[in-house]
Amino acid sequence: MAMRRFSVSIVLLLAFARFTTGHAAAATASQPATACKGHTLRVVASRTHGKVNACIATLHRFILETTYYQNASRVGGTALAAFPEARIRYGLASRIEAFVDYPSEVAKSGARGSGVYFMTGAGVGGKVGLGEFHGAYFSLSGEEHPPLSALANTAIIPDSLYNLYANWSPKRSWLLGASLGSYSYTQSNNGLAHVVTPTAAFSLSHDLNARYGLTAEIATQSVAAFGGGAQSSGTIAIQRVIDPRLIFSFELGTAFNASAGSKPHYLGFGFTFR
Repeated sequence: MAMRRFSVSIVLLLAFARFTTGHAAAATASQPATACKGHTLRVVASRTHGKVNACIATLHRFILETTYYQNASRVGGTALAAFPEARIRYGLASRIEAFVDYPSEVAKSGARGSGVYFMTGAGVGGKVGLGEFHGAYFSLSGEEHPPLSALANTAIIPDSLYNLYANWSPKRSWLLGASLGSYSYTQSNNGLAHVVTPTAAFSLSHDLNARYGLTAEIATQSVAAFGGGAQSSGTIAIQRVIDPRLIFSFELGTAFNASAGSKPHYLGFGFTFR
């Protein structure tokens, strides 16, 4: 049933995106997605959970990316909400950025409907551009205490995340993204068991016109939770350029299989500002 609702949502989002294509001909111009060529907000924005982006924040410029999401698990019966999930990025050099993930308030469902509320710790990380090779742009990112993923098991406490990113633009307005990473976490309901697991993600983004973009991502994590197996997921997102300095995104995501008693799905929205 959850997969059916998710499929219907994807169809509706695609229909909405197609409808808007013909209604923004006079929109303010913004460069289409490319492999990190150009410095528009649309090129460097990466906060959506559904897009792999290797691009670095513009030199000496701040970027604020924030998301609110609500998730639930059809198998585990758990629910989680996080706000504001804000990331502040700053371009230290032409190929180096530093970022901080501001603490978020998390609301988690407890036994018999009771609520569990807590604040996450701040995450600190950086991203280094490795340059362009054979038409693809690569970067390396690392963070200590990253935010909880929108599709994570609710018992997970993230410790660190390291990723190698790559973007390639086969033609104007299309962008392919890929990432390979190492994710380290502890688990609160299993004696704080420590796990290090590889992750991978692939995304396809398309600029429908000067204002609207559509992104789809497939991701996998080899150990979704201690005692569980691999879990794969899919996310689809629509971005709208409200202003050259402001982007709004709306996204839906779901896990394709259950692992360690959890098969989450989520809805989220957020803004990117520079």
